[in-house]
Amino acid sequence: MQTTGFGEERQAELAQDPKELVGQFRRFGPDGPAYQIVRLSTEREAFIHVVYSGEELDYPIAEIMTHPIAETIP
Repeated sequence: MQTTGFGEERQAELAQDPKELVGQFRRFGPDGPAYQIVRLSTEREAFIHVVYSGEELDYPIAEIMTHPIAETIP
């Protein structure tokens, strides 16, 4: 029997206020690269830093809210 821990999908539901996203590490999908939310750029976008590539860009908050929180950072 396989048990599951506190999964990334459940953690992603915790932040409903965009201000709470700042500082979080999330992933582009369950197996995608990790990124950190650095700051809110506008009321609809956040400035993120992709850990693996070093890329920095503005990304839609609505999309971020659907991404799982990264439990580990490669």
